[in-house]
Amino acid sequence: MALSILSRVRGGAVLRLCRLSLARGLQFWLLLLVAAVPTRAESPNDSTRAVTALRVDQPPQIDGHLSEPDWQKAEVAGDFFRAQQNRGMPARLRTEAFVLYDAVAIYVGFRCWEPDMTGLRETLTRRDTRIWDDDAVEVVLDTYHDDRNAYIFGINTLATQMDQRISNESSFTFAWDASWEAEVQKYTDHWTAEFAIPLAELQYDEEGTTWGVNFWRAHPIDQESYSWSDTGGDFGRISEFGELRGLQLTTVTTETVRLAFLPYASYRALEDRPDDGDAGIDLIYQPSASLIGNLTVFPDFSQLESDPTRINVNDERELSLPERRPFFRDGAELFDLPLRLFYTRRVQEIDLGVKGTGKVGGYTWAAVNTYGKLIDRYDGNAKRRANLVNLRLNRDIGERTVIGAMAVHKHQSDRDVGLLSLNSRLGLGRDWTATSQFVGNSTGSSPHYAYHVSTEWRNQSGLSGFVELEEIRDGFRPNETGLEDEAYRRARGAFTFLNEYSEGSTLNALVLRGRVFRQTDETGRLREQYAQAEGSFDVGRFDFYSLARVGQLREAGRLWNTRFTGADLEYTSTWGFVGIYNQIGSRQGIFNWFVSLDANANLFSRLTISLAAHRFDWRDRRETLVMRTTTNYQFTRHVGLRLFHERVIEQTDGTTKDNFNTVFDYEFTPESHFFLVFVRDRDRTKAAFSKIAYLFGGI
Repeated sequence: MALSILSRVRGGAVLRLCRLSLARGLQFWLLLLVAAVPTRAESPNDSTRAVTALRVDQPPQIDGHLSEPDWQKAEVAGDFFRAQQNRGMPARLRTEAFVLYDAVAIYVGFRCWEPDMTGLRETLTRRDTRIWDDDAVEVVLDTYHDDRNAYIFGINTLATQMDQRISNESSFTFAWDASWEAEVQKYTDHWTAEFAIPLAELQYDEEGTTWGVNFWRAHPIDQESYSWSDTGGDFGRISEFGELRGLQLTTVTTETVRLAFLPYASYRALEDRPDDGDAGIDLIYQPSASLIGNLTVFPDFSQLESDPTRINVNDERELSLPERRPFFRDGAELFDLPLRLFYTRRVQEIDLGVKGTGKVGGYTWAAVNTYGKLIDRYDGNAKRRANLVNLRLNRDIGERTVIGAMAVHKHQSDRDVGLLSLNSRLGLGRDWTATSQFVGNSTGSSPHYAYHVSTEWRNQSGLSGFVELEEIRDGFRPNETGLEDEAYRRARGAFTFLNEYSEGSTLNALVLRGRVFRQTDETGRLREQYAQAEGSFDVGRFDFYSLARVGQLREAGRLWNTRFTGADLEYTSTWGFVGIYNQIGSRQGIFNWFVSLDANANLFSRLTISLAAHRFDWRDRRETLVMRTTTNYQFTRHVGLRLFHERVIEQTDGTTKDNFNTVFDYEFTPESHFFLVFVRDRDRTKAAFSKIAYLFGGI
């Protein structure tokens, strides 16, 4: 149905959009192409590290021990560097990594020496959290060896897993999930980790024998990280990764092809409303190692895999949440642009969706076609039936440069909307990049445009900065498909000095930063401007941060003078952290005060408790107290219970509102779950929800 509707879409909007882009974007595109020519700074690095993967006949047992003979035969990736601005400093603690592979998977082993095994920081038990805040190891795989894009797999010493994708050395996404195994073992003077990453979970060049690779170790109790490649503390600097050599993957290609089905069923019971149920299915087809296709029919939109404090089971309108739904998961990082043009959370109640993603040569692409109900921002947020088509293409040039384009078309019964975007990320040197985006928009007979231009740089002396200019012209109407912002022109920038001290120093790091910001509306009238100074330093387990800001802010038609200063003190330990933040200021002479207390603790390696209390005091106007408690108990790696409670007390008028939810989650695999949920929101509406989704045909 969606494809037949697409064939009848009127072409006038797209033609007008093309004329607009040619007229207003010609100089932009020519400059982009000229600037994209590789510079001498992008020449290959002669000092690139390399490790050879060992082909094995029998897979190792993933128990974390590294006891099989093949691990002893594998080539060692050692001599890690301390990850910091000043390159070339050897890591204080010894770390080694090893790589095996067979026709099914890539196997990675880590051996991490630790003189104080009682000092490991172990606080996180939920999958896909910031495990680098704990003692953890990660492997980053650039499977196309294109120096831009990579997969991240990590595990902390509690065996909590995390996976991500990086796009263009700059965009990180938790939306991507894979089914892979990992285990950890602890000894008296070191700990080990063992990964098994199925090849079917990756996209790669079957003919390639070399991938980019880096190994990373976080040691947060000393506020240190170690990197096998000397990337200057930049985790995402894929162009400076080492090489994983010796891969012979043409013989395993047929074994990585898969056809998988992901059906789901859910049931929702709402107070004072009829109960309802939903069901649907996703089809995932991977015909080759470089291509993935998706088909969805009545997909799942319950959003339970997102932040548990914002569960949406009793509201017809979706919340603004990270995208975690299977249909949109692969290739989600391609749509992460400075001006967001395709907010997939707005695509609701799909009857049918088709998607493909892949990479051919230097071209990375994604195509999405959906038919169903979408939120219409120009019709009272009503859900309107529409056909939405999104085409995305990136082209790699040189070592670090990417240029791309994206076309979006939405067809409804009463109008067509078209967007055409040209974008670039230019590697102008080892430590200098420039990003740009030009967007033409056509609604009805009126074309409009928006643009973003920015540049950032850093050097080994600890200096870095960025400058950004962005504008959305009046009438652009970006809300049709993605953006929420109304017309504005915005300029901002920052300059930072970072000094990291040698091991054994009392002071770990010192950061000084200055920021400026100015934004006007479509008439040129000032919305907000400010100048801000910041400073922070780390001493042992204590972090101190302070800031001061002066500026102007327009609210309720008035331009207010604003001034405030704030300070934050945080203590980090093996069991969690405690932090307190204070901010005191004035707005047109009216005093205001904000204070926040946050604490997090892990008990018995299974129970994590987070507490937060925030107080807002607007003298003679409003006093608000917010208290939150989040508890997660992990019965096993696959079974967990989450409880969240929030109380908001408006002390000015004496009102109190509570928000409570509890989620029981049984995770068969990262894509297969069983959920039981109970919610009571601030309006005292109660809801219960259950859902099961199971992937058939996965690894």
